Amino acid sequence: MVCTSRSSSHGSASSQGGLATLDGARAAHVRLVTGWPANWLSSRRIAAAVVLGLSFWLIRSFLIPLIWAAVFAIANWPLYRRCAQQVPEAMRAHVLPLAFSILITFLVLGPIVFAFAILARQSQTWLTEISIMDKGGLLAPSWLRATPMVGTRLADAWNDAAGTPGGLSALLSRVEQSSLLHSLQSVGQLIAYHAFVVAITVVALVFLFRRGEELAEALAHRIDEQVGRLGIKFVGVAVAALRATVQSMVLVGLIDGIVMGIIYAIVHIPSPIAWGAVTGILSMLPFIGYFAVAAVCVSQLAHHAPASALLVGALGFAVLFCSDKFVRPVLMAKGARLDFLGALMGTVGGLQTFGLLGIFIGPMIVAVGKAMLDEWLTNLRPSET
Repeated sequence: MVCTSRSSSHGSASSQGGLATLDGARAAHVRLVTGWPANWLSSRRIAAAVVLGLSFWLIRSFLIPLIWAAVFAIANWPLYRRCAQQVPEAMRAHVLPLAFSILITFLVLGPIVFAFAILARQSQTWLTEISIMDKGGLLAPSWLRATPMVGTRLADAWNDAAGTPGGLSALLSRVEQSSLLHSLQSVGQLIAYHAFVVAITVVALVFLFRRGEELAEALAHRIDEQVGRLGIKFVGVAVAALRATVQSMVLVGLIDGIVMGIIYAIVHIPSPIAWGAVTGILSMLPFIGYFAVAAVCVSQLAHHAPASALLVGALGFAVLFCSDKFVRPVLMAKGARLDFLGALMGTVGGLQTFGLLGIFIGPMIVAVGKAMLDEWLTNLRPSET
C-alpha cells in the first residue's frame, strides 16, 4: 500500500513537472516570437484596454482642448512656479491657478481679438468706399491697364463687370442666397466650436496648474520604471522643444511688428502702429502675417498708390519670409537642440499634419526623434557598426 501510494504520488509529481515544463516551453516560445511575456493577453488587460478605448472615444471632443491646456501649462510652468513662490500658501491651491489661467487666456486671445477688430473696422471702411464708388461706376484703375501683356484684357473685363453705375451690386446680387446663408451658418458653427474649445481649455488649465506637480512626479516615476532614465531624458527634450517653440513665436511676432510698423510709417500708411501690431500678431503663426501685408497693399491700390503698394508688398514679404524661414528655426534650434532643417521641417510638417496645434507638436516630435536617433547611434557596438 505504501509503495503504491508512493508510486502514484511520484507519478503525479512527474506529470505536474511535465506540465510545468510544457508551460515554460510555451511561455518561452511566446516570448521568442512576440517579444512579450506569456501572460500579456490576460482578461484584466483586455478589460482595461476596452475601458480605456471607450473612455477616449467618449471624450474625443475634449481631446483638442486638453492638448491645448497641456501646451500652455508646460510652456508657462516656470513662470507659474516663480509666482507660486511669491504668494501666500492659502492662495496657491485655488486662487493662483484660476488667476493664472485667466491671465494666459487674455494674453493669448487679447492680441488676436485686437487684430481681427482692426481688420473688421478696415473692411467696413473699404465696403463703404466701394459702395460710394459703385453708385457712379467702379472703373478699373489706370495702373491695371498699364500692366504689361494682360493689363488691357483685365481692365476691359473689370469695366464690363463693374464699370457701369450699380454694376458691382448687380454682380453681387447674382450670388445665391442659399450659399450666403450656408456661409453664415459655417461661420457661426466655427465661432461656437472655438468658444467651446476656449472654455474647456481654461477649465483644464486650472486643473493642470493645481495638480501639475503631482502629475509630473507620477508621470516621471512611471516613465522611470517602464523605460528608464532615457525616458526622462526624452521627456525633457520634448518640454524644451515646446518652450522654445513658444518663445520663438513671441520673438518673431515682436520683430515683425516693429520692422513692419517702421516700414508702414516710412511709406505713410494710415495708422502705421496699429497695422504694425496686427502684422506682428498674425505673423506669430507661420504664413498668417502675409494676409496683413496683402490687406495693406490692397488698401494702397484702392487709393491709387501702386508704387507704395509695390514697395510695402516687396519689403513685407521679404521680412516675413526671412522671419518664418530663418529667424524662427534659429530661435527654435537654440532651445530645442534642433538644427535649422529639423526646426523648419518640424514646424511646417506639424502644421500640415495637425493644423494649428501641429506648430507646437511638430517640433516636439522631431526633437524627440532626433534625440532617440542620436542615442541609438552613440550606443552602437563596434561590431554592429
